[in-house]
Amino acid sequence: MLTPIDIHNKEFKRSFRGYNEDEIDDFLDQVVNDYEKLFRDNERLKAEVQQQKENLAQYEKLEKNLKDTLLVAQQTAEEVTANARDNAAKLRENTAKECQNMRREAELNADKITQETNAKLERKLTNAKTQLAGIVAEYDRLVQEKTKFLERMKVTFETELASVNSSLGSMPNLEAEKKSESKTVEGGEKTDADSAAHQEG
Repeated sequence: MLTPIDIHNKEFKRSFRGYNEDEIDDFLDQVVNDYEKLFRDNERLKAEVQQQKENLAQYEKLEKNLKDTLLVAQQTAEEVTANARDNAAKLRENTAKECQNMRREAELNADKITQETNAKLERKLTNAKTQLAGIVAEYDRLVQEKTKFLERMKVTFETELASVNSSLGSMPNLEAEKKSESKTVEGGEKTDADSAAHQEG
């Protein structure tokens, strides 16, 4: 690719009745200035594109980390929920077995022992119901926390995705700018060439 120095140092062979050297020098000076500006703009745009690529890579890495975090959180919530459900089932099973054993014992004893046993059974049943209610409440709380956590993660993902889309949308359209600048330069060169031909005539 030509550099502004290459254009500035370009020399043309002399010929009889050639073009006016001063006009050629002036035109080349103008070309050098315009080309140097385009050259600097091109270098700046390259740097901006590289920066946008790096930003996009960071966003992709952040998105992956968020997805991994959400997956771990979901797995943890599912494990806690499953454990709470298993504990509640075991407690109900153990309570039922204990109640059955106490009933058998009460049936084998006298009326007094039966009354005392029934009273003890009622207390234990009450305690078991209280414990069961606590486990159910804890299960409901965990479900609510899981729902809130997933909603927060969803908002976070949507925010990050919107930021990525915004960054992509703000990236310059290099092809459109190049075409526009090329048309402008070609139009300017054509006008100067026509002017020179008119003066020559």
